[in-house]
Amino acid sequence: MSIKKQYNGYLAEFVKLCKKMNKKGMPYMTVMLNHELFRYLYPLEPCTSFKNCDPARFIVQHIKRLNRLAEDYLKSVSPYRVDFSKSYLFRFGAGLEKKTSDIYSDLWKYFDDRTLTRESATLIRSRLPENIIKNYIRGKTILDMGCGSGRYTIALSAMGAKKAVGVDFQKKSYADAQKYCERKGLPVFFKEADCLKLPFAKSSFDFVFSNGVLHHTRSIEKGLAEIKRVLKKSGGVFLYLYAKGGIFWDTRVAMRRIFKDIPLHYTQRVLDMIGMPANRFIFCDSWYVPIETLTKKAGAEKMFRDFGFEFEKIVSGNPMDMDNAIMKGIKDARVMWGESGEHRYILRQRS
Repeated sequence: MSIKKQYNGYLAEFVKLCKKMNKKGMPYMTVMLNHELFRYLYPLEPCTSFKNCDPARFIVQHIKRLNRLAEDYLKSVSPYRVDFSKSYLFRFGAGLEKKTSDIYSDLWKYFDDRTLTRESATLIRSRLPENIIKNYIRGKTILDMGCGSGRYTIALSAMGAKKAVGVDFQKKSYADAQKYCERKGLPVFFKEADCLKLPFAKSSFDFVFSNGVLHHTRSIEKGLAEIKRVLKKSGGVFLYLYAKGGIFWDTRVAMRRIFKDIPLHYTQRVLDMIGMPANRFIFCDSWYVPIETLTKKAGAEKMFRDFGFEFEKIVSGNPMDMDNAIMKGIKDARVMWGESGEHRYILRQRS
């Protein structure tokens, strides 16, 4: 039996055990076990924490241990029952777009000034080639499409952009960043808008930065059409989309079935209590966000061609990123993270 089939069998058992714990009033244990599984699905943890680690085989053994722990807990513990019948779980917006936006708005509040500035600029530099920073960011007008907390909008300004504009579905996502920019007098501006209906004229921007946004909308294609419309003919695009296949992506889908029973605010409080770093609270998007489209490499590149873009696939220099792990040839990397891990592209208008 293949490693992935073995893992998926244990994953199905893991979901059943977690759902049972939720039903018996043990949501805190569910959060803890999911945290312990999910943290080891990223390249940085198994590939640096254990000498000569084979991450795929490690994760199979790890989920087996977690399943045994869940079974023992269910047999031996009489919990206080947690009642979520009147909780925030049922107070999200009715539409999926609103619910998706609500979840991210709630997560961004954990980012402090350090995350908004230095850490975010470091992340961009690790993921973008220097020639892109030089030719498309410095001295240019940039759109951060789906800016969320505004951390990358601020970072792009710090990297030399003449003007950086962030748009997001809800003002509360970028409220702290907006105050920070006003306080510092930065040439950074924010606007509440739908990424599929941008409130800008044709050819308004030199560069569009879209980092992990379009796969959380109703239509990646509509997003690409808007990018093409607002981008200058000589402009460029950084686009990050989720890939498809692999243990990591299968687990994200399974975990969302588990967390349907637990409100986001409760999960956040448990993670805060165990001391999770602020920049890791974004783990919760994997467990809660209702709109998420996974794309194969061939499908993504066909979309780019259909919209008249030339494209160049780039590999992140950040060891936390899945495409970086695949490039390094880590054993069974594609079993863990799929064909491509993640899609990072530079797009240009076809001449």
